[in-house]
Amino acid sequence: MTTSSLRARKTGNGEAYVVRGFNVSAFFEVVAEVVAARNSNWKLLAKEIGVSPSTLSRRGRGRCPDAATLAALSAWAGLNPADFVVAPKSRTGTNPLAAISGVLRSDPDLAPSAVQALETIIRVAYASMERSRRTNAPAESASEPLAQAQES
Repeated sequence: MTTSSLRARKTGNGEAYVVRGFNVSAFFEVVAEVVAARNSNWKLLAKEIGVSPSTLSRRGRGRCPDAATLAALSAWAGLNPADFVVAPKSRTGTNPLAAISGVLRSDPDLAPSAVQALETIIRVAYASMERSRRTNAPAESASEPLAQAQES
């Protein structure tokens, strides 16, 4: 079982795989990143959390993990499953930029200047996406939004 075999399953049109509001695709993408960062593999992970490798391979076939497996995976990877719940489009939730900023600022390993730099990069990317979405045109070159963000 390879890391790529359990990466996010997408729908036929490339959208995230969401089951009853839980973004399975995003969850397993992050777990795959943690597996890779720890120089581990899915077989070892299965052993560590006490499930069979086939339980994890079901994800590769588009199955959502059961509650106990989800809890074990989340605890092992240090994730909060609630972070992967997709709110209905009609419901307004936390501003993603504010949430990202909060996470960055709560990281004791990041210097304030690093937090500021990362926030600028993310803000520029969001602004570029929004402009592209509104105009339905290709995104601007990377240097233009960065120059604009540094002026503000």
